[in-house]
Amino acid sequence: MNVPHQIIYKDEKPEFAVVPWDEYVKLFKPTEDDLDRMAYDQAVAHDDGVRFPAAVIKRLSDGENPVRVYREYYDLTQEELGAKVGVTGTYIGAVERNARPLSKKLATKIASVFKVDADDLEPWSQE
Repeated sequence: MNVPHQIIYKDEKPEFAVVPWDEYVKLFKPTEDDLDRMAYDQAVAHDDGVRFPAAVIKRLSDGENPVRVYREYYDLTQEELGAKVGVTGTYIGAVERNARPLSKKLATKIASVFKVDADDLEPWSQE
């Protein structure tokens, strides 16, 4: 098969081979183990070191309010969390009861206290 390709040299030695995409796909067919290894390597590369116990994940997956779950995990009162993010404890309670919406600005502040992404403060889907 006469497939167009390109060899890229570095210090007069072949460094890279450029081949058409279809040919590459034929040559590189990752196994499930390869895909698992790549996913693991990517997870390790982006690991921020933050861990939560299974009990926290269970509560979140059961649909509990994430602000309450994380607040209780970090052993903070509503007043203590409110003071850290610039609102009252009463306001935090209203957010936890879903009586008040969680604004993006407040979510960002709370997320930094809990060492999570603001998206992690959205309730988990119960589907």
